[in-house]
Amino acid sequence: KTASKKTASKKTARKTTVRKTARKKTARKKTASKKTVRKTARRTTSRRAGGRKTKARAKSKARTLKPGARLADRALETTTQRFALVSRLIARAFAQRLAPKGIGYGQFPVLLCLWDEDGITQKTLSERIRIEAPTMVRTLDRMERDNLVSRVRSITDRRQIHVRLTEKGRRLKNVLARLSSDVDKIALAGLGRAGHQTLRVLLGRLIQNLEQDIALDV
Repeated sequence: KTASKKTASKKTARKTTVRKTARKKTARKKTASKKTVRKTARRTTSRRAGGRKTKARAKSKARTLKPGARLADRALETTTQRFALVSRLIARAFAQRLAPKGIGYGQFPVLLCLWDEDGITQKTLSERIRIEAPTMVRTLDRMERDNLVSRVRSITDRRQIHVRLTEKGRRLKNVLARLSSDVDKIALAGLGRAGHQTLRVLLGRLIQNLEQDIALDV
């Protein structure tokens, strides 16, 4: 009987311990749940506050704009930015016309120079087009692959490489010249002959100014 009582007492103690453990787990879960709710509430509040700040900044920027002005216009306020945009638009318009002929936009200036003077050195070509030597090498690699030009090392000076047009490159002259003329007409529409001449003079001056600036940096 005594042993039976002890066994019963142990079972009761175990049940009590299990109940206490279960209560503790339940309490922990409730505490964790409350913490999660608080964190979520904080995040939501933070997001709302951030949204309000963003809207406030946008309103502040909008107030600084002149009546009727747009952000896109503000991005093009400087003359240099407008020139950059014109350059990109011309490049896009010309590239669209060159693509069906299998010519890249960067290859056209090379062809122009070689149509004017075939067989000049790679270095001279790079200087006339005003692009760096590594870029010129990559461009000529593609053009040679497409059978537009060939490169021949000089007999008198092995360091010099001459670039010559292939028959295919020569045949493209008239076709590509017409495409270039078409883009010119589109871009210069409405300027008139006098406006065109004035623009050429001004662009020449800009080129001179910028090249002098680059020379000073070097």
